[in-house]
Amino acid sequence: MLSHYLTVPAKGNKKIKLNIYPGHFTTSHAHVDNYFSMTEVRTSCTMAEEAGHELAKQFRNTQIDTVICLEYTQIIGAYVARELSQPGHEINSGAEIHAVTPQINSNNQLMFPTDLQPYVTNRSVLLLLSTVSTGRSLARAMECIRYYGGRLVGIGSVFSAIDESGGMPIVSIFRRGDLSSYNSYRSDECPFCKAGRKLDGVINTGGVTEI
Repeated sequence: MLSHYLTVPAKGNKKIKLNIYPGHFTTSHAHVDNYFSMTEVRTSCTMAEEAGHELAKQFRNTQIDTVICLEYTQIIGAYVARELSQPGHEINSGAEIHAVTPQINSNNQLMFPTDLQPYVTNRSVLLLLSTVSTGRSLARAMECIRYYGGRLVGIGSVFSAIDESGGMPIVSIFRRGDLSSYNSYRSDECPFCKAGRKLDGVINTGGVTEI
């Protein structure tokens, strides 16, 4: 069992915290030396509300019709939408902002069912993710939004290791510099693998599975 971890509060809001587990982990795109547990911030009503508030502050002057929630960020996304639509919040005050999540088809492609497409096509969209590490998953999501005719106006995440994607800045609660260490490697360049160290776990959008 993963037992050694460090709890790190967000610089801007100490009520938002991540548990960070050092080790040797693999994602679908890379090997990394830390696993960030998003369980509490994605499932705790209190912490998700705080996260939604922090992210929404950065988009108060941006018209947003829809929040597209990936990687189990639906609760955070709902709080972002509620915060942005509160009276007195300039552009989005009193607006009906929807929080939606695409499906994944048999070809591992993101898609929106017919009922949800009207909330994306010709809409100003905020994309919300848990983690942005290499940017590959983000690029796939951006391609999906373009395919359905949405206008991407912002990107938010709980943690991001990169500052921008496609020329658009990524607003995040935690950044690489907030943490003691975070490195990602191509599998064929991973120093842990070269040293013969076995994997501690496999990370996917839902969490980590220990090996």
